[in-house]
Amino acid sequence: MKKIFPVLLFIILFNRIGISQDSLSTFKFDFIPAGLNFMPLKAGVDEARMGLLYYTANSNMKADIGNSVDFLGFNFPSAKSRITVGAEFMAYAYVTSYLAYRLQIDAIDGIFGGNATYSKECENGRFVARFRYIHNSAHMVDGHWDVANQQWINNKNPNAYGNNYAEVVLARENTLCGNFIRYYAGAAFSTGMKTGSEQLRKNLYKAGFEYAIPNLAGKIFDKDENIFVAVNIDLRGIPEYVGNQNYMLGLKFGNWQGKGISLYASYYNGGDVFNQYLNIRVSRFGIGFMLDFI
Repeated sequence: MKKIFPVLLFIILFNRIGISQDSLSTFKFDFIPAGLNFMPLKAGVDEARMGLLYYTANSNMKADIGNSVDFLGFNFPSAKSRITVGAEFMAYAYVTSYLAYRLQIDAIDGIFGGNATYSKECENGRFVARFRYIHNSAHMVDGHWDVANQQWINNKNPNAYGNNYAEVVLARENTLCGNFIRYYAGAAFSTGMKTGSEQLRKNLYKAGFEYAIPNLAGKIFDKDENIFVAVNIDLRGIPEYVGNQNYMLGLKFGNWQGKGISLYASYYNGGDVFNQYLNIRVSRFGIGFMLDFI
């Protein structure tokens, strides 16, 4: 029963849409609609993004390669609501060296899956519900291999990590004095997991917010600039529940809900985001950039 709880929750939300006969008469279908119905959470660790984060303490980096796309859209104009179906693919890698024209990758996580998003316009903003089903696997790479001694560095052998999980996130997006704010909460349940010797809790909980101030210093080459803060906090059992916090402060060039480039600083404290090291608690400060392709 627990395994289908997120799916049932999302179905209940859809049943509350309240689509009338008039709404159906104005129904519009979009194949590969423009933009995204739900922009990836800025400070979420397992969100599809493209970019690079440089850790100042040890000169290591986190490289993100991924994107999310909506390919089906179901629009109900008179109900001011919309449903989209999409997919997302992503890998993020732990880079420990970048000399001799080659990135030395120590560990990598691969993430892919599908999503369905419901949004409804309301006063000063939108209500959004996103359901995702995601596969995540983690791997050691050649950067963790000691060639001279023919062994894994620090005797840390690869850990068999694979996780399938269903997630529901509920969000409210508002404009406040011309500024954008999104706050959200969600939960995920693992439907299949293999973690070697580690015993993990199947439930995960998250919450956070984003706040963006547009054009505080004016437009740049006729494009918006947005100063923003983003916070994501999640609870993950490894096996006891611990809090993981990610804080971001940045500047995005381009429409906040559209294509653009963000420069940011971040501080993360919690279980390592690279799941080969999931039982190690870390604190990392970094500076980086990310690209929004939508």
